[in-house]
Amino acid sequence: MIDSASSSAPGIAGVLVRIHEKASIGAVLSLYWFLFWLLNGFDKFLNNDTFYGVNFKMGLENVFLPALGLDTSLAAPLAYVVGAIEIILGLLFLVSLVAFATNKPQRHEVGTACIGLSVLFFALLTAGAILFGARDHVMTQGLFIGTLLVSGLTLQVSKKASA
Repeated sequence: MIDSASSSAPGIAGVLVRIHEKASIGAVLSLYWFLFWLLNGFDKFLNNDTFYGVNFKMGLENVFLPALGLDTSLAAPLAYVVGAIEIILGLLFLVSLVAFATNKPQRHEVGTACIGLSVLFFALLTAGAILFGARDHVMTQGLFIGTLLVSGLTLQVSKKASA
């Protein structure tokens, strides 16, 4: 527990202590995953040749769809569907963030449900990467699944600690 003397600490230390006192780990995790999904989702709609980062649509056009003998005109609609799902996941984490910020009774369950949906989505993306033979994507998605599982475990420990 943080004593009152440390919460009145000057400068950046005091700011960090006050943030720690106000923010729960569930809120922090929800904020992280909200931003993660929202930015990834918008990237599918805004990403073009001049944008930095991985161009999902270009990967579909140049590698994945030709590998399956499918028409490359499917790349944009597929990218938009994936982007829309990612934005929806981001908005669900926003609901979780609000639940933690307002101390709703079911906040841990909402956060856990969001994490479960995210793991399911990454599992589907992993299946697609395996189908396309993109082993580097499988490893990356496995890392995110592991990070989500640790996030879920953290929420469960937080729930038990706050009970």
